[in-house]
Formats: sequence, C-alpha cells, structure tokens
Amino acid sequence: MEPNHLAATAGPQEVVAKIDQKALRLSALLREIDNHPIELETVLRDQLDDVLEMLACRIAATRTLLHRSSLELTGAGSPA
Repeated sequence: MEPNHLAATAGPQEVVAKIDQKALRLSALLREIDNHPIELETVLRDQLDDVLEMLACRIAATRTLLHRSSLELTGAGSPA
C-alpha cells in the first residue's frame, strides 16, 4: 500500500475504509497463526509485535483525524 497513491485517488473515508480492510485481513492471518502456531525466533516475534502496535496506532490516529475533519465540516467543532 502506497499512502501517497491512496490519498491522491481517494477521500479520507475511503482511505480509512481501505486501512480497516487491510487490518481485518491481517487480523484473520494472525488468528490463523494462533490456531496453527509456528515456531518463530524471539527477535522476529518482537519485530512483528512492534509492527502490529504501529499499525494499531496509525489506524487510531487516522480515525481520530477523520472524525475531527468531519466535525469541522459540519461546524460542530467551532466555538459557540
């Protein structure tokens, strides 16, 4: 996934939807690994955990930004 390409061709909601779809696919893969465990080196396992944590942070930040932008567009974020 190339973020610049996604941003250029889709609106923020579409980008978040695509990220969510990829996160769901990744979650399904991880469930499959949990159901059929394989031995991984500790370093590789730690790296995978780091990647998943960064992905979760990115998804949360993207959703927050999307929510803020929708509030600004509707005027709900402006002072009374």
